[in-house]
Amino acid sequence: MIIATHNGKFHADDVFGVSLLKQLYPDATVVRTRDEDVLNSADIVLDVGGRYEPAAGRFDHHQRGAGERNNGILYSAFGLLWQEYGLKFCNGDESVCRRIDGRLVEGIDAVDNGQEIYTLNEFGTKPFDLSAVLDLFNPISSTDEEFDIQFELAVALATQILIRLRAKYAGDAAAEKEFADTYAKASDPRFVVLERFIPHGRAASAQPELLFTIFPNTNGGWSIQTVKPADSKFGSRKLLPEQWRGLNGSDLAAETGVDSSVFCHKAGFIAAAHTRDDAMKLLELALAE
Repeated sequence: MIIATHNGKFHADDVFGVSLLKQLYPDATVVRTRDEDVLNSADIVLDVGGRYEPAAGRFDHHQRGAGERNNGILYSAFGLLWQEYGLKFCNGDESVCRRIDGRLVEGIDAVDNGQEIYTLNEFGTKPFDLSAVLDLFNPISSTDEEFDIQFELAVALATQILIRLRAKYAGDAAAEKEFADTYAKASDPRFVVLERFIPHGRAASAQPELLFTIFPNTNGGWSIQTVKPADSKFGSRKLLPEQWRGLNGSDLAAETGVDSSVFCHKAGFIAAAHTRDDAMKLLELALAE
């Protein structure tokens, strides 16, 4: 199989497009060219050629008719390829496919088409997004770097990102199910105790009465963490007591009466103790506050 894309300067959409295809067809040969004879002989052509015909393996987006998303974002070559091959890459898991599309592919589509997707706050600092990161792999003028070699380096990075995202979202889905099963057995709807740490932020917020989660942390202690309101990036349904916030070790122990207290974050969204029993004591105090 031959996969063809344009030569010269590359962007995130052709980098990720090639990465996606190479993971599905690892024995394929990648050719970077604008030679029409070579393009016509290729099995899949992306980001060049002036055609969007999935049945024919043609995935350019620069011409009319390449389509756009429901929210108005135009498709890049990566977005067109994702529609055709994303589900296969995600091993048939539609949830993982949708989450990668929304978290990664959509943003690359927008940037490649010159559509602004960021609204800056009062700080005025624009995010250094993935498209900008991959643009750095293009040859720097003061060096003797070559486009094709740099393209391969960029594809290698994109490949790791795709693999990690797929693994993360597949793992998150399993963790959310485990969390839901555990919470269903909780004795009090205001808190849940996890016997091992699993990613649970979104799953916790989906439970309307849940205020706190208790779980073992990476240093051997136990944490008590607040739950964010649903669809909120920040905030807590119930913060930890104000008088705890910013205290550590013996100061927190003196304030709470819990001997193995470790710390309470100054923002009041997480605290820790050395033992499970003492984390539960902090929980009882927080619920009573």
